[in-house]
Amino acid sequence: MRILEIDTFGRGGLTHYAYNLSGALGRRGHDVTFVTAATYELEGHDDVPEGVRVEQLFMRFTPKAPRWVPGFAMSLARKLEAIHDGFALYRAARRLRPDVIHLHCTNPVALLYLALLKCVGCAVVYTAHDVTPHERIPFQDAIYGRLYGYADLVVAHSEVDRRRLRDEFDLGDDRVVVIPHGEYGFFESGGAPLEPGPARTSLGLEEGDEVALFFGYIREYKGLDLLLEAWPAVTAARPRARLVIAGDPVQLGGARRGELEAWAERVGAVHRFEYVPFSDVTRYFGAADLLVLPYRHISQSGVLFLALSVGVPVLATTVGALPEILTDGESGLLVPPGDTGALAEALVRALGDPALRTRLADGGRAVAASHSWDSIAERTENEFAQRIRGQRV
Repeated sequence: MRILEIDTFGRGGLTHYAYNLSGALGRRGHDVTFVTAATYELEGHDDVPEGVRVEQLFMRFTPKAPRWVPGFAMSLARKLEAIHDGFALYRAARRLRPDVIHLHCTNPVALLYLALLKCVGCAVVYTAHDVTPHERIPFQDAIYGRLYGYADLVVAHSEVDRRRLRDEFDLGDDRVVVIPHGEYGFFESGGAPLEPGPARTSLGLEEGDEVALFFGYIREYKGLDLLLEAWPAVTAARPRARLVIAGDPVQLGGARRGELEAWAERVGAVHRFEYVPFSDVTRYFGAADLLVLPYRHISQSGVLFLALSVGVPVLATTVGALPEILTDGESGLLVPPGDTGALAEALVRALGDPALRTRLADGGRAVAASHSWDSIAERTENEFAQRIRGQRV
């Protein structure tokens, strides 16, 4: 098959997902073009097969804008660039003549991209990494209802999301398929070494510290404030407990960002409120005894699969697809969302019990192994083949 895999951002979870899927499909003999952004952070990473081509089409102008450009002007420029990129993508798709187009984009501009790609004349597949935005937007239901209507097939990562697509957008079983998220072991081959000693030293941590990590984009639904609220109870019981926070405070206003940074300072957390590039990610996981996901709600989590893949035990809330992936006490610890008391209690338990952490890490690696990219690619190609046959009938 000639396959067009599209990621619009160039860095972060969607890029990592589309990159791994493109490589796995290429290894299975398909002709894959991976379209991404000019900000592509995996350039030079050597795991993509020879047959996979990379085209950097999106965001070629605004990332080069001077810092002095006012915020409102940058916002307008990004919107105009997104429209420009949509038509550039349409022209590229017409030139490449794929059998199937697969879009990965959680921004509402995906509506424009799918509308244009629908005119190319091949099967169009959209993966709903988030069924709807985590922060509600105006006209959300109308936008996403039309968006899903343009796709010949919508891929969900879990049964929870499949049910949401059915119940909220009236998508039948013939339009939605569940294909799980893949593992992220490629970080170990492409990032900094996963060595606890040097990693802790680089972050100002000591050998005997008990380290809990909050990692990834910092947004309200991810519950960093709940973790910060719970943390004093943790240090009261475990004086060597240290909290590390690393991630981009995307979509947080300046005041809220300042509030969370000050709170992190008060509890003695090591914190980095900025995007962590691919090459530096494993330093944080190498330093961690435990990853904490105190989410209020979620669809699926790439950070979860990163931790499972590199052997860092996980403490998470029972939201979204997380209970579908994790078995409490075997491959992770699960607590109710919003319960800071239960969160603190589980943190104290996990940080104080190395044998428990080892059991959770082993269970997590087994979960990751069952989500190999080869198995994800096989399921994906089967669905693609069915859609292509349907287009040709």
